[in-house]
Amino acid sequence: MFAIVLFLIAACVCYYYTCVVRARFAQDVPCAQPCYPLIGNGLSFLEKSPVKLFQNVVRPFNQFDRWFKVWLGPQLMLCTSHPVLAESVLSHPKCLDKPFFYSFVQLEQGILTRKYQNWKRYRKVMSPAFSTSKVTNALPLFVMCAENLMSKLEAMVANDSTVSLAPVLSECLLNVIFSTTLGANVVEEREAKHILNNLDILFQMISARAINALHHIDWVYKHTNNCKIESASRTACYSVVDKVLASRRSALEEEFYAANDSPAMLDRLLSVNEDGPLSDTEIVQNIYSIVGAGNDTTAHSLGHTCLFLAMHPAVQGNLYQELRDVFYSTDEPITEEKLKQLSYMECVIKESLRLAPPGATVAREAQEDLTVEGQLVPRGTTVVVSLFALHRRKDFWGADAERFDPDRFLPERCKKRMGCAFMPFNTGSRNCIGSRYAMQIMKIILCKIVRMYELHTELTMERMQFRFDIALKQEQGYSIRFECRVESD
Repeated sequence: MFAIVLFLIAACVCYYYTCVVRARFAQDVPCAQPCYPLIGNGLSFLEKSPVKLFQNVVRPFNQFDRWFKVWLGPQLMLCTSHPVLAESVLSHPKCLDKPFFYSFVQLEQGILTRKYQNWKRYRKVMSPAFSTSKVTNALPLFVMCAENLMSKLEAMVANDSTVSLAPVLSECLLNVIFSTTLGANVVEEREAKHILNNLDILFQMISARAINALHHIDWVYKHTNNCKIESASRTACYSVVDKVLASRRSALEEEFYAANDSPAMLDRLLSVNEDGPLSDTEIVQNIYSIVGAGNDTTAHSLGHTCLFLAMHPAVQGNLYQELRDVFYSTDEPITEEKLKQLSYMECVIKESLRLAPPGATVAREAQEDLTVEGQLVPRGTTVVVSLFALHRRKDFWGADAERFDPDRFLPERCKKRMGCAFMPFNTGSRNCIGSRYAMQIMKIILCKIVRMYELHTELTMERMQFRFDIALKQEQGYSIRFECRVESD
């Protein structure tokens, strides 16, 4: 009995210290509701429906202009969707660590979740692989990917004009990403589908754990069914890189070119000598940081763009006309120079990324005490930014912020708007390393799809439902009806 009383007293002391003493810096910051003792805002995140869960997460970001706080059990988080505050946090040199829940991805030695001091080394090694010149050199590979995609689409449309676009996009992009990271197309069609299915399950389990305070405790989570499902999916995903790593290491030792000249990221990681070579664990986790993040986000961003075009025939018509003006025939090769002429396509993609940013929410942890726009942010505090809500703020984007309008990104209109109101690939030194890569391949695939097909959908903007996941996804899928275009001179 005495032990129980002692335990309760200790728990009360810890609770008081955590929720009262440490939280005094935010005592004047409004709190999201409902909020209860001990569990905080936890009940809002126990919703099983991924659509309602996403709505619950976004709602307070739409309710508060600047800062507000959320209690996830005893964990206090500062939150905002204000562009100025978001930019100040994400670009602050002392707010570059990833918070505790990023560790649930279990890629602690990968570029996605690594602590800042070690992350700098990975970024330095991997950045050249995503330089402008490397992306340009990868153009033939991207075009081949788009052509393979069109062959599959043609066969699918011949059978049924309505196609669920996400799976075929994901499969195509997975092959491209594996080719650029591992140096070869190492997955067969059946294996690709198996990997994609397991990646989707893995991301769902990680997302669910991140907002369940009880599952933050490792020994509790290890006894859940979600943990078993996550472990099985993770093992299935890692098997592809594991089987390539040893053979590629041996092959690299026998080849005479410098690894820096290799198009494969794996070769660069294997050749690192500064501060010692990377371990196999570091290599595998960095590869899967790129594969997991790059494939999921790019495929669904393309899916959203195609949906928006299908919903807006006038915009689609303008884009089609631009393609006809730049490419005089469907057989004309896609080149870097031609892609640079597609100014309206750039606007279309950016507007799609505004309404459906690939990473709807990002977070940082303060490495030391700092002040952001007058608000104290103590060391260790988690700051959460909703890019989804930020991109739809009417005070920055106008009364029609929910409307799809690519003209928002015409040069004359961009000059009148704060640059920090648009950050689809994050901002600061920990922004998305593959943004050029993603934009290039999206343009090439859209060139092929829009030039060959008219896109139609029964879905409307009002009926779109986003689901809570690591990457922003459409709950209803990406069902689009394809009609072959008949071009006239």
